[in-house]
Amino acid sequence: MIRSFALTVLLSAIFVVTNGQDVLVKKNGSTIEGKVTEVGIDRVSYKISSEDGSASFVIKKNELNRIEFGNGQTVFIDERNLPGKRRAHPASNSYLFGRHLINFSPFKALDSGPGLGLSYEILADEKGYFGVILPISIIFPDRFNYTFDGNGNQTESFYFSPGLKIYPFGQRKVTYAVGPSVFTGFGKQSRNNGYYDPNTGTYTGNNTETKIFRFGIIVNNYVNFQITERFQIGLNAGLGSRYIDRETYNDTRQISNGGINITGEFNFNLGLRF
Repeated sequence: MIRSFALTVLLSAIFVVTNGQDVLVKKNGSTIEGKVTEVGIDRVSYKISSEDGSASFVIKKNELNRIEFGNGQTVFIDERNLPGKRRAHPASNSYLFGRHLINFSPFKALDSGPGLGLSYEILADEKGYFGVILPISIIFPDRFNYTFDGNGNQTESFYFSPGLKIYPFGQRKVTYAVGPSVFTGFGKQSRNNGYYDPNTGTYTGNNTETKIFRFGIIVNNYVNFQITERFQIGLNAGLGSRYIDRETYNDTRQISNGGINITGEFNFNLGLRF
């Protein structure tokens, strides 16, 4: 009797395995039950009836997530959905390395002098074609080679230049972007005033502290090198125009450089991406 029972169970298992239906699970979650007859390079053939001469159907592999065969085996067509495997993102996806970027500029040069900078950028869309950048800079005017003037007063300028970055090729390990920035600069400088005395035949000079204000637009070209998932190195250079370039000294007298003046920028930065 035990032998008969074991034989019955074995035959039943064989029947289930040989007659079990396969299940094709599509990416949208819907399923198709049938019998897979062929798995090709780009398509899968199957039948929904086990009868001889029944119609055969075809579905493209890029529509499928996985195939669950009647024998219990599961084959994942989209490897990104393998259990325990980290989902890979296409190169154009901003989440490949992170949407947020913080950059420190140990060297930054404007037409007014060298300096330091710090910026924050966020990618505005999921595919990473557009970014908004918020840089701040401290510039040491190049009228003197020192941070302090003769009276021990600091002579630095601060710049704030929010802008838009356009990534025509999306996000890659080497990324190019271009975009405009609106900059505002303010601070103080030392101005050397002098005049010639014809009676003594000598020049007399004095240093005056001036307050400066600048406003304009600059178009930058950016190149980023993604060294690791988090660390990056960047370069940018651009040209633009100053529409306001004003100096005020003695709190009353103003000197405005008339017309539109060309301005430029070069920047080297080290960044963190998350």
